[in-house]
Amino acid sequence: MSEDLNLNKPRRRNTKEKIIDEAESLAALHGIEHLKLQDVADKIGIKLPSVYAHFSGREDILAAMGSRISKGIGQLYIAKPGEAPIETLKRSAQDFLKFLGEHPAYFRLMLRDHSVPMGYDPLNHRAAVNQNFALPTDLREMLVRLQSLIDKSCKEGSRMAAEDFAGCIHGFLMVRLSWLPTRVSEDGHVFVDHTGLQSTLDQIINRLLGI
Repeated sequence: MSEDLNLNKPRRRNTKEKIIDEAESLAALHGIEHLKLQDVADKIGIKLPSVYAHFSGREDILAAMGSRISKGIGQLYIAKPGEAPIETLKRSAQDFLKFLGEHPAYFRLMLRDHSVPMGYDPLNHRAAVNQNFALPTDLREMLVRLQSLIDKSCKEGSRMAAEDFAGCIHGFLMVRLSWLPTRVSEDGHVFVDHTGLQSTLDQIINRLLGI
């Protein structure tokens, strides 16, 4: 995981965290719709009732996974000292690419999220029909930071809304990553090799900002 974008997971994982971790791994390999709680329990070495002691069901686990996604997105577009706005935009986009590539369950859930009325990722809740949903504070602040970076990077007359920029970048990453094969490392980590998308991502940002 990139040092710039992490979930600050505790080193010692309690049962609840392990359940989410295993659900992520299984969903990354087999897809969200094929995620079964019995498989999660078997992977951890616990009984199925122990899973229900921490979560009301599968959707509850997916919601917890969605919280992890939102936490990661909320850390994007934070400038480093001496970094030009365009550098921050490109680095953050690359961080997000790595974040999703190292957690295939996340982009699978985000893609599935658009067909779920209330969704799991708060960024997608805005598309829910007849829902008055406000974005969490950390995500609202992320969009404000993003808008400032865009305004400082765009040429005169090429200003773009932060929501549109995020939609283009995040949408591109989710779809393109979903087309790539899922791999498993020697230590059992499930991932998608995302390195081939890095240069394309920079090119897309240049075009969006008219650079």
